[in-house]
Amino acid sequence: MPRKAPTQKRPHAAAGYQPKKKSNIKRYLIIGLLSLALISFILMSIPKSPAYTGPQFTDDGDLAIYRDGATESIVQLNIELADDEESRVKGLMYRQEMDEDQAMLFIMEANEPQSFWMLNTYIPLDIIYIGEDKKIVSIQRNTTPKSTDPVPSGAPAKYVLEVNAGYAERHGLQVGDRLEW
Repeated sequence: MPRKAPTQKRPHAAAGYQPKKKSNIKRYLIIGLLSLALISFILMSIPKSPAYTGPQFTDDGDLAIYRDGATESIVQLNIELADDEESRVKGLMYRQEMDEDQAMLFIMEANEPQSFWMLNTYIPLDIIYIGEDKKIVSIQRNTTPKSTDPVPSGAPAKYVLEVNAGYAERHGLQVGDRLEW
């Protein structure tokens, strides 16, 4: 009589056995990484605009400062003019920086005592007051940014020149020096 082969029990046939489920962790990890790579690629392809640094300097001309009686200038500056009410009120407000050779020249309506303040002006300035004869009548050094304290001329002035703080000292500017533009 032929012998019967022993029956093997199959693991799934055992009571309470459930087949192992395939882990989806690897699949989710790969999909997640591909999604991050796609998002990164999209974000990198968006053109970036430069950070806004406030109003930009407009070169309206050149200004030279001379010692009284001298023919050679002490310094030369590129100037932006503030010659109407709107530009005089705005001045250097909201500027984050100004180059060493740049300045703003205010042309006032009358030769009279002037007074400025630093509201919304972020950079410290030297404010140089100039009389009708284009000679410096006073220099207010190292003004305080964002201050509403008045910065008076102390004498009649028709023109006002704003330069970076310390400029007047670095170049030895003094009352009586003459300006030409």
